[in-house]
Amino acid sequence: MTTDSAPVRYELIDPPEDAHRKAIDPERLGALADDIAANGLLQPPGVRGPSPTGRYAIVWGHRRYLAVGLLRWPDLPARVFPWDYDPLDARTAENFMQEKLTPLEEAEIVKRYVDQGHALAAIARKTRHSPAWVGARIRLLEWPADVQAGVQDGSLSLGVAELLAQIDHADYRASLIDEAARVGASIASVGVWLAHYGAERARIIANHETVAEIAGRREQWKIVTPCDYCGVDEDYATTRSFRLCSGCAAELQAAIEAARAPA
Repeated sequence: MTTDSAPVRYELIDPPEDAHRKAIDPERLGALADDIAANGLLQPPGVRGPSPTGRYAIVWGHRRYLAVGLLRWPDLPARVFPWDYDPLDARTAENFMQEKLTPLEEAEIVKRYVDQGHALAAIARKTRHSPAWVGARIRLLEWPADVQAGVQDGSLSLGVAELLAQIDHADYRASLIDEAARVGASIASVGVWLAHYGAERARIIANHETVAEIAGRREQWKIVTPCDYCGVDEDYATTRSFRLCSGCAAELQAAIEAARAPA
């Protein structure tokens, strides 16, 4: 299927039409070029070709290809695949093993497999993740664009973003995205925001009050839950949960009951 690493004229190589990586940081690309200049190209990119017109296309290693372009090398040392080789599997394996992708970039890889008709279990094997992980990436592509952007730039965690995606008023959602990014909101806090939105949604949708007026009441709105140890009602956002095996759970419950027993 492949040849050994061989030089290919750089001017004959085209970037991938459906690159996995959505954005490439110019500073990191420059640093990569500096490293290649100093240490050589230790891991050659993959290309497929030649095409009927004599062209080649990047299969994996898009950043390395661009970095070599910055260095003005006339040739790119590469692993060469036949032109009719489907690059998706190889590019996926290379990117997931070698280069950190954002969740949105991962989601778009998953979508390509879905579009090809692959089942979730098969996609999980190809990406080396669980079917639940694959399902989460598929749902991500259904989220509003502003929520996806927060995931892409790293200002929103996936858990926080999934809650914010449920807010169907664009202006109010935008205000929460900004606040979540600014304060580093937890899933618990955003869960309270979502519940507050559910209670105030009719006013927001009907435009009886402005987003700012409704948001101003959010700090006074909270969900309370009884503490499993002392029984006192507590703001849900400040409580914590954890998982125990059955033996430890029984031991903890016995300790709680002993602590509550009259002296």
